[in-house]
Amino acid sequence: MGKKLRSWSFRADPYRRTPVRRPYLAAELGFGNTIRRKGYMGKKLIIMQNSLLCFFFAMAVLFTACAPQQDDKIDIGLPPENVTFSIEPSGTPNTYVLKNTTQGTFLYAWEYGGNTSTGEMVEAYFATKGDYEIKLTVFTKGGSATGSQVLNVPQDAPFNCTLSPVLEFLTNCNQKTWKLNPAMGALFVGPADGSQVWWQNSAGDVDVRPCAFNDEWTFTKDGAMIYDTKGDMWAEDYMGFSFMCIDETQLAPALAPWASGTHGFTILPGAVPQLMVSGLGAYIGLPKAANGAEVTVPQTSVTYDITKMQKAASGDLLEIQVNFGGGIWRFTLIAI
Repeated sequence: MGKKLRSWSFRADPYRRTPVRRPYLAAELGFGNTIRRKGYMGKKLIIMQNSLLCFFFAMAVLFTACAPQQDDKIDIGLPPENVTFSIEPSGTPNTYVLKNTTQGTFLYAWEYGGNTSTGEMVEAYFATKGDYEIKLTVFTKGGSATGSQVLNVPQDAPFNCTLSPVLEFLTNCNQKTWKLNPAMGALFVGPADGSQVWWQNSAGDVDVRPCAFNDEWTFTKDGAMIYDTKGDMWAEDYMGFSFMCIDETQLAPALAPWASGTHGFTILPGAVPQLMVSGLGAYIGLPKAANGAEVTVPQTSVTYDITKMQKAASGDLLEIQVNFGGGIWRFTLIAI
């Protein structure tokens, strides 16, 4: 048992062609009987086996380290299946309270009658009767969802003149009568930017054209424009006369709509508000001044830019103008 086993290996001798055997102890390598059985080749096999074992161990560690880890998931839920909300009258005519009743929501977007609002509860105003689709989009942690209802508004809202400063100025929220301001420049024609005067009435023209300066336009809060010539008119060549006052009954039948009558008007909001008078023959100032042209026959409507609304103790002043294509006609009226 105490006897040491010998094993042999071969090494190259630089001075000899034949290998020289050198004994060595198997115990030096620690491979025991395997080396004894297999000799030199056994040593190589064991080294290869150990190398493979190291390789597979390293790969096992690598794949274990790279294995995906399962993190804890946060459940954020799903958007609501049904979006619900209530619609209740507010106590003010044609105004309704819209209130979200969907649970678990935190943002709200409303659409109704061409308007939009945000908030869990909003008020919605509908000026005219009819059916209106109301939509509510709500947002939750899980996403968004939309619901809708149809609201029937049974009647038009009571008229509120003060909601329109232009209408209030034009009608006094009842009715208001205007005429050409009896002063120089009440009738003005010039380039579109108004930088030059091509012609304007003089102070003396007020007496020369009394039949023009006595005409009256009455505007009512209900949208009517009543034109009163007081029986006479200023007539020019395009009307078949030579710049003179005539009785309105002298107008040719085709031009008769330019005489006294009741028409309509509409205020068009914008950066520069506009006044549209409608109905065959409706006009303010001079009959020929129309949109895009100086005309020779009555028009169904004319739209004027409102360039000045001035409150004054001597009478409110209203300045309007119309672009006839080659320039503008401007008219200044005074309330009476």
